[in-house]
Amino acid sequence: MLGWLRRSLQRRRYRRICRERIAMRFPLIQQDLDAAEPGFVLVLGDSHAEFLCGHPLGPRPVVNGGVGGIGIGGYAARLPELRVPCRAGVAVMILGSNDLSVRVRPLSPEGIGRFEAAALSLMRWLRTQADRVVVLALPPMDPIPGQERDAAAVEDYSARLERLASENGCAFADPFSDLREGRSGLARPGALGDGVHLADYGPAARAVAALLD
Repeated sequence: MLGWLRRSLQRRRYRRICRERIAMRFPLIQQDLDAAEPGFVLVLGDSHAEFLCGHPLGPRPVVNGGVGGIGIGGYAARLPELRVPCRAGVAVMILGSNDLSVRVRPLSPEGIGRFEAAALSLMRWLRTQADRVVVLALPPMDPIPGQERDAAAVEDYSARLERLASENGCAFADPFSDLREGRSGLARPGALGDGVHLADYGPAARAVAALLD
């Protein structure tokens, strides 16, 4: 009973932190979009996007559209809040890692439907804002006690993103391939720092930068 209560309180605290982070980040992203010049790179996504943007991504200016803690549906729902005054040269999308909780049954028909609908909405929006759109695979994960996530959804969702990208005029890439333990959705030992985030985003950032040339 005490273990269940502790996990419940941890989930509530995490959701509160995510809400606060989301509320803080969107106004900052809009400020950067307002200051951007044509041809910039827009990196839209969750905390992985934020960390990738902490490394060089090529010579063009980058707008960090990463929002730690946000899911793909949450980002799609808030697109009306963002104005893009000038067209981006390339947009990069990395979302889905916050949609893997077993509590939301990510591989149920309903979970898959929600994921694909949000992904399609985001890709279509990005195509109206950028000359080129690159969709990234989900990074691998590690099991975290008390934060049960479905590792199989990593591979499944990545495959769905690849198909949707192909069908909607977007490119698809997996800059995390070297970090995967086969096709299990899990990371090889030492690849992640906390079960979710990469121990070193540098190699993935260099792979992404190569896509933006």
